[in-house]
Amino acid sequence: RGPPQKAPQPRHDQDATDPASSAYLIPPSDVQDICVGNVLSPPTSAVSFRMAALSADIPHTTSLSTTNRQCSSGLQAIANIAHAIQSGSISIGIGAGVESMSSDPMHELYDKFPPQVDWDVVQNCRHSRDAMGCLIPMGVTSENVSKKYRLDRSALDRFAAESHRKAARAQSLGKFRAEITPVGDVSRDDGIRPDTTAETLSKLKPVFDKAEG
Repeated sequence: RGPPQKAPQPRHDQDATDPASSAYLIPPSDVQDICVGNVLSPPTSAVSFRMAALSADIPHTTSLSTTNRQCSSGLQAIANIAHAIQSGSISIGIGAGVESMSSDPMHELYDKFPPQVDWDVVQNCRHSRDAMGCLIPMGVTSENVSKKYRLDRSALDRFAAESHRKAARAQSLGKFRAEITPVGDVSRDDGIRPDTTAETLSKLKPVFDKAEG
């Protein structure tokens, strides 16, 4: 407990998955609760998270839960743990998030895994338009927003390329080091592409609106 800014910084020359490593900021046995945010989770996700916690030397007496608030699931997990600490329910907890977007084809998600609902009720209720609108994937929503506000593809490509450039510079200056504890041989964000250009991005084929995206 206490102000986050007073927390000790992790050692970046050690692996956080090694129980003998002093990269652990606190003993695993001190963790009282864990909350993991996840959206597109398989039916066995809670079991997977529990197995991961036990594999990290966190004792079986430490409780674990999962939460789903769509794109804010990881943030909600942190909020849940923060609220538990603030209320005095626990002193130490872990708020985490995990997702594999490449494992879930969002453009065909509802075709392969339709919601299990009473369609007669949903399609004939007072808010049927909004209820059926829940089936619109986020990618299609982004295309609709782009069209509504007349966002030009080339302008968006330039914005994205500039974002990568800024991120690459920040990474080279070590701006993210205090935020990342190495796990295995992973010690930095590998999603940043310093050589990306607007021209390169313009060659990517649209996924959701193949004709005008």
